[in-house]
Amino acid sequence: MSIATNQADSVKVVFVDQKNEQVEEVTLNSAQLMALLNSKQVWVEKFSSNLKIENTVWSYADNNVSVQIYLK
Repeated sequence: MSIATNQADSVKVVFVDQKNEQVEEVTLNSAQLMALLNSKQVWVEKFSSNLKIENTVWSYADNNVSVQIYLK
């Protein structure tokens, strides 16, 4: 399963709320991705809460960057 892939100047990122196992997929541009990576917590509207970033998983395969953000 491809969690996120880079396309041109945007990256698809998957947020995972570990409490209730909800998942939200978004597409971010490079500025938004940099802001996310410098954050300690994030508001995800679908989850209706401000959650702390617990873990970030990156992978690279077939010229695609993958990102999965685990929240608590």
